[in-house]
Amino acid sequence: MLIELKVLKDYENKDIIIKIHPYSKLMNDSTDWHTFISLSDLKLVDLLEDIFSPEKLVPLSSMAKAQECDLRHYKFKDFHGFILSDAERIQRKSDHWFVDKIKDSDLIVRHRQLTDRVEIPINCVERALRRFSYITTLDISNSSDYLILSWFDNVKEMAKYLLSANDLDTFNKEIIGSWKRRFDRQKAHLLLARRLYLSSPGTCLITFYSENPTVGIDLWSLSNLDKNEAKVLALWLNSSLNILQLLYIGVACEGPWMKIHDYMINKLLIPDPKKLTKRERDRLLKVFDTVKGVKFPSILDQLGNKHPSRRLIDAAWLKVLGYKGDVGSLLDRLYDSLAKEIELLKRLMAEGEAPEEQEEESE
Repeated sequence: MLIELKVLKDYENKDIIIKIHPYSKLMNDSTDWHTFISLSDLKLVDLLEDIFSPEKLVPLSSMAKAQECDLRHYKFKDFHGFILSDAERIQRKSDHWFVDKIKDSDLIVRHRQLTDRVEIPINCVERALRRFSYITTLDISNSSDYLILSWFDNVKEMAKYLLSANDLDTFNKEIIGSWKRRFDRQKAHLLLARRLYLSSPGTCLITFYSENPTVGIDLWSLSNLDKNEAKVLALWLNSSLNILQLLYIGVACEGPWMKIHDYMINKLLIPDPKKLTKRERDRLLKVFDTVKGVKFPSILDQLGNKHPSRRLIDAAWLKVLGYKGDVGSLLDRLYDSLAKEIELLKRLMAEGEAPEEQEEESE
């Protein structure tokens, strides 16, 4: 039996949730209507509309230049220039070299399957992120991996295990020089994950700060920001409010993965650091200094256990955005709701290959 249901306002029962949107709102942006069905808890949508004040929030694209960084940019055939900071960072079959120790002005690197070691002058590499999974600290200045950006005598010793004899003959200084030129164009103090798996045990943070500008694979490099602006935005982009925003505008793809497409940089809202008062900026920078070295567990664990550093970040932003209610109660509800949304996304989109296999293919 077909029942006609006429609804003139928002409606919810145990079987159905209906939210009314004016036609003008739908037609204002017809490129992506995913936002209207992205969250199962409609109270989260109301929270977004209440807190995201247009007076202090601007599109990310108005503040920063976003550049895509991919492994293919630092790769010749099957040899890429990344050296993992330690053996535990090796997660893929395409990773072969890791730092064994640092001796004077050289990196001593070791092959994952062999006893071979190679010395690399430390001035031939820069810090960079091979991947962001299992990176637990917001500040990666002294903990990221290394990337070869200058030619050195033993570089072909590293490449010979992955290149044919003909390819090894054509591997030259100009190729690594192209890596250096691209690095200089792409590097930034702030990196934002481009492809997210929010329910993964290895996803602890989604944005990272580096004192020296750097790059990261499968991350957006957000340049045109000074250090303090990058620190403030690192807090915002890792906040629960921004995770809620990402779920709202995000696109699920290839199982439980979500991808921040380039057009979303125009839609992703951030607080304009230039519109913050000095007192607000100082408070946020103090929070950054407090949490920058904290080792965060997975995002789902943070939400489930109401992680104190996450609460500190979120409470600071609620104050900046002018929230007048009970911050503690709001955050408790928000964490529970976000965890349910992430778990629901995982269940709904869990068909297909394992995420680890997908990441390997994406490289």
